[in-house]
Amino acid sequence: MKDLYQTLGVAENADDGTIKKAFRKLAKENHPDATGGDKRKTERFKEVNEAYSVLGDAQKRGEYDRLKHAPVRPDGMPEGFDPDSFAEVFGGGGRFGGRGARVSTDMGDMGDLFSSLFGGGGGRQRGRQRATRGQDMAGTVEISFEEAALGTRRSLRSGNGGTVEVQIPPGVDSGGRLRVAGQGGSAPDRHGTPGDLLLDIAVKPHPTLRRAGHDIEMDLPLGVGEAILGAKVDVPTIEGPVTVSVPPGTSSGGKLRLRGKGIRRADGTRGDQMVRVEIVVPKLEPDDGESKKLVEDLARRTQLTPPRKF
Repeated sequence: MKDLYQTLGVAENADDGTIKKAFRKLAKENHPDATGGDKRKTERFKEVNEAYSVLGDAQKRGEYDRLKHAPVRPDGMPEGFDPDSFAEVFGGGGRFGGRGARVSTDMGDMGDLFSSLFGGGGGRQRGRQRATRGQDMAGTVEISFEEAALGTRRSLRSGNGGTVEVQIPPGVDSGGRLRVAGQGGSAPDRHGTPGDLLLDIAVKPHPTLRRAGHDIEMDLPLGVGEAILGAKVDVPTIEGPVTVSVPPGTSSGGKLRLRGKGIRRADGTRGDQMVRVEIVVPKLEPDDGESKKLVEDLARRTQLTPPRKF
């Protein structure tokens, strides 16, 4: 199922204001009047409008979220999908021909939206008998945290026993699903079309990095001396280690921002990486009187003990 949140470059938990702001920005950037008729941007403009027509409406968004996370049936449609309910929620009106009518891709804007969300599955052509189709094949592809953030390719076994090169786009997350058209089970007769290959994404956890929407978070342990005096520390990113400068006097809980080191959004921009400082205090040995004296002296000379307002 098409990810409309990714189309607008927002997180699934984004509020209405964030969704509207993202839509206006992308619509302005890709409007045909501003792009000189660029076909690629005109198509992008259409995708952005389709996404906002759903996510900008509370009822449609709720139904879309339910379908998006529902298990997929053998025919490629979400569990619990009903054409009549789809028509009722998404505004099909009388064009769907009443209860029991099938959703068709030749019904104007509603058909376009159905085809956009579900890849045309379940639709029918006007005046033609629906072609026989092979069964969809489901599988799981496991990728690293870095591959999920940056995108990758995989050579996988298809439903017909061959192999297929699958492009995994940047920004995918565990629980996402990719549909590879025509790579599922063979059709029951030679006049039909193969089913699709449905791939569930499983992202292996990173030992240090965590995803937070399009941002990446991590904790950076620092010694007391490094926090007081400042330091240069190598930290991991999805593209390899980088050196960050920790300012003198940094407190535990302080955050350093690495701009553009996060997850790629649908519009090509990237989130940030947030480095949270954790000061690690050493434990002195009971008989280490010299070190204890040095700490006591430092406490007298500086504000090693913070003020407490309680």
